[in-house]
Amino acid sequence: MVGDGVEIRVLGPVEVTVGGRAASLGGQRAHQVLAALLMEAGRAVSAEELIDAVWDDNPPASARTQLSIQVSTLRRAFAEAGCERELIETTRHGYRLNDQEVRIDLAEAERLHAEAQAASDLEDAADRLRTALALWRGTALNDLSTRALIAGAQRVADLRLTIAEQLYDVELALGRHRQAIPELSALVVEQPLREHLRVQLMTALWHSGRPAEALECYRDGRDVLIEELGIEPGRELRELERAVLAGAAPTDPRAGPETVVPAELPLGVPTFTGREAAVGWLREQLTLGPPIAALAGPGGVGKSELAVHVGHLVADAFPDGQLYVDLRGSTPDVPPLEPADVLARFLRSLGAVDAAIPVGTDEAAVRFRSMTNDLRLLVVLDNALEVGQVESLIPAGQNCRTIVTSRRILATLPGAVHKPLEMLPEDDAVTLLARLVGSERVNLAEPAQRQAAADVVRLCGFLPLAVSIAASRLTSRPSWTLRTMADRLAATGHGAASRRLAELQTEDRGVRASFQVSYEELGEPEQRLFRQINLVDAADLGVPVVAALAGTDLTTAEDLLESLVDMQLLESRRPGRYGAHDLLRLFGRDHAGAADDEASRTGAVRRALHCYLATARTACLLLNADAAWRVEVGPAILEAVGVELGDRDEVYRWLDAEVGNLSAIVRQAAILDPDLAAAICSAVGLGLTLRGRHRDRLRLGELMQAAAREPQHHAVAHENIGAALLRWGDYGLAVEHLSHALSRYREIGNEAGQAVQLAGMATSYRLLGRYDESIAHSRAAIELNRRTERPTATADSLTSLGLTYRHAGRPADEVAAHTEALVIAEPLDEANWLANILCNLAEATRLAGDPDQALAHFERAHETSRRSESTQTLLDAEIWWGLGRTRHDLGTAGVARDCWRRSAAILHDLGLISAAEKHEISRSDIPAVPDPIDRNT
Repeated sequence: MVGDGVEIRVLGPVEVTVGGRAASLGGQRAHQVLAALLMEAGRAVSAEELIDAVWDDNPPASARTQLSIQVSTLRRAFAEAGCERELIETTRHGYRLNDQEVRIDLAEAERLHAEAQAASDLEDAADRLRTALALWRGTALNDLSTRALIAGAQRVADLRLTIAEQLYDVELALGRHRQAIPELSALVVEQPLREHLRVQLMTALWHSGRPAEALECYRDGRDVLIEELGIEPGRELRELERAVLAGAAPTDPRAGPETVVPAELPLGVPTFTGREAAVGWLREQLTLGPPIAALAGPGGVGKSELAVHVGHLVADAFPDGQLYVDLRGSTPDVPPLEPADVLARFLRSLGAVDAAIPVGTDEAAVRFRSMTNDLRLLVVLDNALEVGQVESLIPAGQNCRTIVTSRRILATLPGAVHKPLEMLPEDDAVTLLARLVGSERVNLAEPAQRQAAADVVRLCGFLPLAVSIAASRLTSRPSWTLRTMADRLAATGHGAASRRLAELQTEDRGVRASFQVSYEELGEPEQRLFRQINLVDAADLGVPVVAALAGTDLTTAEDLLESLVDMQLLESRRPGRYGAHDLLRLFGRDHAGAADDEASRTGAVRRALHCYLATARTACLLLNADAAWRVEVGPAILEAVGVELGDRDEVYRWLDAEVGNLSAIVRQAAILDPDLAAAICSAVGLGLTLRGRHRDRLRLGELMQAAAREPQHHAVAHENIGAALLRWGDYGLAVEHLSHALSRYREIGNEAGQAVQLAGMATSYRLLGRYDESIAHSRAAIELNRRTERPTATADSLTSLGLTYRHAGRPADEVAAHTEALVIAEPLDEANWLANILCNLAEATRLAGDPDQALAHFERAHETSRRSESTQTLLDAEIWWGLGRTRHDLGTAGVARDCWRRSAAILHDLGLISAAEKHEISRSDIPAVPDPIDRNT
């Protein structure tokens, strides 16, 4: 700091003082030049940027001369006020304000903000944030209204609000709720659309014992958001409203923000018994041993229970969380989980967003290893099929540990130590039985009781699952003694009971016999549903599907399902989803084969599959009204209604819940009726693509291809395969399949289906660099879409055609194509779609040499995107990047850089670029186009 005490204040009207004496800066233009230099203090600002800050896009011919005059005016004003140093330096790149020679209130605010973020003490952080806020004397640059300075003013305004929000986060964490209410109330009035401020005010009111006012604050905010933006409040506000309505006690505000880490282990079994040696061995491996501990043994022996039990015991040693997955390696008629699907789930649990998750297994595995390299993480891979299923799921960090369970020893798994798990020793099995049934029923000190218990566990094969079922049976029959149970299991006689007891000596058949004990206690409706639910090839089912297969209503179906859960014949690992253990599934199917004729079994399965189809058709139409032709494939009359879906969010939630079942469902439908399988594939494919589930769409296409019998079947199969390969980047093979689909759709006269294949082929050819073929296919698609009156599809094909023209070096044709797409799209007024078309038109106009018109299109695209349901998307990043390019073309380099920085921030938040890439973009005058944007244009 210089001795003459130069201070420049920009957080309000621009003011300069030297030694406490105000400097007279001259007129408006001098103020504008100084403000532009202040926004980039310490960095050289080009003459073009300063001219833009003074005259916007209409500089006079003498602008450079007048700029020099304004800089001289400022230098003279500083000198006259007593400043002995040259504060504005001339460089070969322009002019630079020497921030080392002056105190700037904006820099001071930024410094205090950074220090507060780094502070370990909340009181210290609050003091620094409040000091920073006090530097504002009004609206920054309020009297300087050129576009470049308005952007700078917005940045300063955003900083003030960020500091304010962080201050009140700290104040609330310190418990100062009542004190914060007046200031927060004023801020919410000033910024009614700023949701986090409203969350803070609601929290302060709630903690101050004023829940009614907190709810009124929420309602006011909701009204404003709907009226101004046409959107509902965000999740943070909605969840807070629900908590206040529920009358929940406010959490302790002084606890500070809680770090959320994955804690995915299932609940441990409270009655876990014995296995001391195995528990000790596993604990030792997880603390001192190799990175992988593998448990192997027959079904029902207790591998999963042991892994989960020990996982909970050592959870504190893994502060970065615990991941768990059932790999379904031994689940009958349900395909094992694919490593890529598990990796996607794990990456989401670790904080990755969907857009950042690679499709391919190898890339996803690399990302998983990178994210886990520095963590202390426990991973439990339950029910593995083979080594190839788990190799890519092992975390990389040297402080990470993995437990793998499987029915066979995975001897070739690198870095693993193995533990075969045997049946329970008799003493442990007896102890387990006693704990499950209760000490008042099982007095092990009495020899007869001890012997009866030993007989029971022996007849259960010392298998924990069988012992547990026997204990459940005893618990539900208070009049039975242990000897009654033992005699029933050991009885010899005619019929199924005798055969069942004879089978109890082996692992598989023994468990089946134990299940029979519980099954016989069910009422007839429960027995029938148990048989029916196990006929459907899905890992678990939702209540609507179960109601359909049972031919009953939702309430009755749910009641019956819960009864089966109580009897341990079904599991409900997620709310509203029900499924059977793998051996129980076989047991249920055996009984269905014996108790129900083929017609009733087939009818139940058909109703369940029709429920899936009805839901898929509803989902398809909600996603795209122009896709109505897709729901005309297959049966016209359905035997069941589907799940009720109201909007796209509900469609995506349904897809996420069912995506693991779809392959099994289509496979079963193909066996029952290939028309039904084709109908499901046709209806569900679009949603899978929009959800980014390309691997799942490819699987459905391959299943349909194997089952195809008619041209319609082949068309649906090849379309699904081709669409998936296109998104996966295998463009040549995609063309082959889409071409096959096109031929089949022509054969059956489906023009809408033909148009979709032509559009896909056009995109593939463009990405292959075969522009003439792409243009020809786009034009053919456009003609068919117009003929079939599908406006959305027509506009999409025009957009695709425009992008091909861009790559072919035909800017005028590209502008024409995007303009025509815009004419179609505008009346439909779907914000996100319209914004995408405007973005493409803007870039086309820019490339055609009309940056002024391009700027207008980009700004309209930005405003339109803000009206859509989703914000901070890849499209938003593209729009900001295009605005930066256009601003640069117009000579406003400073504004261009700000736009590029905004784009980079969105890309980084989406996980599409690294922090290093974001930094490189921020520091570059003309940054390279990021790959996610380059690939999308």
